Amino acid sequence: MATKTRARPYHHGDLKHALLEASIELIREKGVDALTVAEVGRRVGVSSAAPYKHFADRLALLRALAMEGNRRLNAALITATEGTTDPHEAFRRSGVAYVRWAAENPALYRIATDPAYIDYAGPHPDEEVPEPLKGSMDTFWPELSKLVRSGSALPTSHPLMEQLRGRALAQGLANMFVSGVFDSLGIATSDAERLARAITGEDVPATTRKGKTSRTLRSGTSS
Repeated sequence: MATKTRARPYHHGDLKHALLEASIELIREKGVDALTVAEVGRRVGVSSAAPYKHFADRLALLRALAMEGNRRLNAALITATEGTTDPHEAFRRSGVAYVRWAAENPALYRIATDPAYIDYAGPHPDEEVPEPLKGSMDTFWPELSKLVRSGSALPTSHPLMEQLRGRALAQGLANMFVSGVFDSLGIATSDAERLARAITGEDVPATTRKGKTSRTLRSGTSS
């Protein structure tokens, strides 16, 4: 069971960043439903009015969290592709990283992928996208939308269909971890990478099990 985090007095620096960090800590402990601007401010240790200078309401805070979550997720995908120049291998590695990050950050993942808080058709975050991932990260959603809405044929070999197939596979597996499906079967968060590697075409060797336990993800928290 997660323990209650004590409020940490805020003295100086970037208040907005401190509020976001406290928000991530809160949803990790208690789930998204527990998130309020007032509670985040209390945890940081500022006056009740101070957080509202950065976040007018809970929705504004959730949208900021979605942006931060996507920034962290994209950073994880970019890091995972270091050392390869092959677009197909980069895409496979990014899928593995996607599943692993979602399983390890279930509450933030829910917010970061919720269309109520993000704009899938909007501009890509500011990170510099590596060449092997260009197209699969920075232009995928707008191009997919344009293709489907045009009524054009959708052959399985179309690059956008291949990308969509891979994304759907990774997101489906990620959602199984986040929703608690695998937890209910005794499959641990630490198995996320192994399963992701297996469904993306890699033969995964056996591993020795010693004292591994599953982390509860049903409520969007970790212990």
